[in-house]
Amino acid sequence: MATQSSSNPTGDQTPSSNAEPAAAKPTASSTAAEQPVVSTSSSTTAEQPTVKPEATTTAEPTVAQLATAEPTSPVQPTVVFVTAPQPPKNRGARGVGALVALLGAGLFAAAYALLIAAIAAPAGLVSALQFLSSVAFYLPVIIFFLSYLLLIVIVNRAGWWAHVLGGFAVAVIVWVGFVGAAIIAAGVLGGSSAEVGAVVLQQLANPLGFAAAIAAREVPIWVGGLVAKRGRTAHTRNVEANAAYAQEVADHRATLGSNTPV
Repeated sequence: MATQSSSNPTGDQTPSSNAEPAAAKPTASSTAAEQPVVSTSSSTTAEQPTVKPEATTTAEPTVAQLATAEPTSPVQPTVVFVTAPQPPKNRGARGVGALVALLGAGLFAAAYALLIAAIAAPAGLVSALQFLSSVAFYLPVIIFFLSYLLLIVIVNRAGWWAHVLGGFAVAVIVWVGFVGAAIIAAGVLGGSSAEVGAVVLQQLANPLGFAAAIAAREVPIWVGGLVAKRGRTAHTRNVEANAAYAQEVADHRATLGSNTPV
């Protein structure tokens, strides 16, 4: 028995009578065509304009810009203070002279003691030792040191001749000191003028007073050359220092200008 074909010549399927009409379902291709497509491909990015950094160039100002530009403040000059040379201090012989005066006092004490021993030899050694331990011996030594130190301060850088001539003044001062020491030793200090006058007249002929004056006269001649030598050295250094100072002042004036006060 031949099988009846269920298909029509046109190739359309005939739905059965009892089948309900099926709702038309959109196909996947039609659904995809109807929805908007958002493309994230690189073609979109390529269409965007690319901003390239421009080369930084410094444009020169024009004449109009220079005319309208605000004037700049002038540069303040820098002031430099230059210290002027200081004058040198003159050196003297007073420092060395003080040591020489101390040395001279020791020599004066030794010479004075020898003269006393020579004068008091007939009276005996005991008499000489008693005098050396009295104020009549020590006070002239102290007076010699002070008077000769004063002479050194006065003459300062003078030559040896100043000590030779100044020794006479030192001798007179020491003799007056010897008389004063005799007044103190006699115990009439502060007494009446008659008592003091009698002691002074007695000491005018005292050989010990002359011995003190002679020793005070000779010692400055012996040690005065040391102070004079120091004075010559100080004088030479002062001349050299003043010459160097004058040259420094000249160079300083030449650097700052001849009209610039130093």
